Amino acid sequence: MREPEPTAADQWSTWPTEPELPGCWPGLGDEHRGDGFHIDRKGVRSVAGQIVGLSFGMQRFDGVQDAGPGVPEGEWLLPYHLGLMLSSAAHAVDVFWRDLHAEVGVAGLLIERASSRYDLADDPKLGDVPDSTLRERLPITGDRNHLSDLYPNGSIDLKLPGTSYDVGHLTASQAQWSVSTLPGAAGAAGMIFGRMPEPLVDLANLLLRRAQDLRDAPWYGAAADRAQGVLRQIHANATALAAVSGRLDAAARSYVEISDWCRKNFERVADPDRGVLHETFDFGGTPDSRARDFLARANSAYMEVYDSMPKRIAEDLPGLQVTDRDVGAEGRRFLELRLRAEKSLADNLADGPQWWVDHEEVFEGRRQAEKEYG
Repeated sequence: MREPEPTAADQWSTWPTEPELPGCWPGLGDEHRGDGFHIDRKGVRSVAGQIVGLSFGMQRFDGVQDAGPGVPEGEWLLPYHLGLMLSSAAHAVDVFWRDLHAEVGVAGLLIERASSRYDLADDPKLGDVPDSTLRERLPITGDRNHLSDLYPNGSIDLKLPGTSYDVGHLTASQAQWSVSTLPGAAGAAGMIFGRMPEPLVDLANLLLRRAQDLRDAPWYGAAADRAQGVLRQIHANATALAAVSGRLDAAARSYVEISDWCRKNFERVADPDRGVLHETFDFGGTPDSRARDFLARANSAYMEVYDSMPKRIAEDLPGLQVTDRDVGAEGRRFLELRLRAEKSLADNLADGPQWWVDHEEVFEGRRQAEKEYG
């Protein structure tokens, strides 16, 4: 009797949440063909077209807001900070998704272009794709400023700030207001996290198959090694995004469940409207003390959610979309100004985890990509 095929969840649940190159890859390592150069141009061109087609998954979430579960208001800091963090994470995975699929498309176009080049044996660099070709062949809109703040190797931390989450200073009325703004069960419906893992598992599996097809075309030599290395690195990013979005989905759903339970049960458990006169006779504490006890118990559950979350969302793409323009003085200045403006905005907001990316890290990643791929 045949073993059942692993589900998408079976696969992504074993993958790391940050890009790690798979140990084995077609045409590389033990499968490397050694010296020499050979390319079946028709076969390589056919496989390249299939790789380009995979990039159209980028449009899957067009028109879908990159929503987290929602950010509550009030003085209760822990659910507020978790809501902010999940909101930033939702934006980050959406950006990562688009960067990943654009990289797949550009890889396909460069491999397609390689199939018609006769200088590959002497110059194995993959080069750039003209802007006009990108707009014509891929679901990318706008000009070359489409590179995201994370591309190709940016990251954001998902860590709580060094803030005390003690609730001993909150009054019953403050607690009541804070609880009333928590997301309800409907907050889980619009989240983007749970929609990503399954198609990303499909993408990772198809990238591996297309890499096998390129090897079998056959195509080997220095340019083929570079192309396979690119597909291997993109595959590592697809698996990481599947794993991080799947784990964030579980955390965000737990966050919503706890929040919804608090909304529905605060009045019954904390009984904030019961007057002091009643306390004299039944020793039931005060409205403030009952509210604080309620929030403290909920805080323990929220911290378990935080502990279960990945602590970083990180891209590590090859950088095929980078051009000379992106690594020149003007490109550096543009990136630095934009990311500094975002950090300034985050610093001016209420304290808590906010989106910002180290522009030096990203610029150096772009510079290295241009040096590697030309």
